Amino acid sequence: MTGTINMKYCSILLMVLTLMICCGLVSCKNNESNSQDGWKYVGDVRDESGEYVSVYIDLDDMIIEDKIRKFWIRYYAKKSDSEEKYIRQIGFWEVDCNSGDLYVLGEEYYGTNGKVLGRNEERIKEDYEKGSLGDKLSSSACRYAGRN
Repeated sequence: MTGTINMKYCSILLMVLTLMICCGLVSCKNNESNSQDGWKYVGDVRDESGEYVSVYIDLDDMIIEDKIRKFWIRYYAKKSDSEEKYIRQIGFWEVDCNSGDLYVLGEEYYGTNGKVLGRNEERIKEDYEKGSLGDKLSSSACRYAGRN
């Protein structure tokens, strides 16, 4: 009788542990990508008014030329009158995975209504420090390229 009860508890315990592990794996996968259509969350930065802007990198459509990675990024901001987010800025960037040099190749800036407010098509080198947005972008591009 005791052996039957122990076996029953072991079976139940095994089922519970299996369910917890499966839920954890699904949860971790969703948090890692935290995106739709290949866009991966990189981090938050403050804009000129001090508000947080969320930055995403497109890993699916990255252009890989030897150690050079060219990729799109999006900046999402909240509209001031609600929690609704909008695309504030789109940029096309490049990183050399050997040297770590990071360049903005072009950007467009948008208003809350979706209209283009401005554009920059000049190639500009971005100097960045460890742990900064530039560091996170270059690390993501060099590490995840082709492994989505």
